Parts: sequence; C-alpha cells; structure tokens
Amino acid sequence: MRRLGFATLEFIIFSLMFFGLCLNYSQAAEFNVYQVYRPIDLGETNIAPPKDIYISMGSEQGLKKGSTLDVYRRISSFDNMSQRHMGDHMIPVGKIRVIHVDDKTAIARSDRFVSIEQEPALLPQAIMIGDVVRIAE
Repeated sequence: MRRLGFATLEFIIFSLMFFGLCLNYSQAAEFNVYQVYRPIDLGETNIAPPKDIYISMGSEQGLKKGSTLDVYRRISSFDNMSQRHMGDHMIPVGKIRVIHVDDKTAIARSDRFVSIEQEPALLPQAIMIGDVVRIAE
C-alpha cells in the first residue's frame, strides 16, 4: 500500500473543507409560509378573526415567541422580446410577529405591510403561501 505524503494529506483535507463550505453556502436553507389560516367569521363581534401564518422555521433556527420576521415574495421577470428569464426579484411584503414556536415550525400574525408607494405593487397586499421569511435585522 502506498503512503501519502503530509502535503498530499493537507491538500485533501483543505479540498474537502472548501467543498463543504461551498456546498453549505450554495444550499442555504430558505424558509417559507406553508399555510395561512383564518377561522370563519361568525359575525359575533365587529372584529374580523386574525390570520394565522404557518412558517417552516422554528426554535432550531433561533426563533422565539415575539420574534419579528421579514416576508418577501419572489417574482420572476421575463423579457418578452428575447423570450428569456431575466432573474428573480425578492419584493418585501411586510413583517410578521411570532406567536407560537415549535422545533421546526412556528405560527405568526401580520405586524405591518410594506407601503406600495415604497416598493413594487403586490396585490392583493397579503401574506401568501410560498412567501419567503427571514429573521428581521
């Protein structure tokens, strides 16, 4: 059996570490809204029932009750002249506040929406399934 030199082992270890870092960077987790639930309004009060927003992020990602999250909508742009996909835009929708946290999921409620005067118009102005969520900075 052939023995590897120290320099060769260093190169192999460095290569594996570099490949691992690149793999982790390119496959960064993205968290989304996976359900929006509003109970039926039975007309018992003048206040509409609140929407519960279920997200695929939980305490394992650092969420706590009261955490604020930014919500974005991915919009693809398409050039009709050249028939090419030009890229995706992450348009801010608003902020949500966490009201319940489990290990891998959480439930939040709308905190505020981004003004359509400040960002491209997203209508209806609401949190939707598939929207991307990130911890607010």
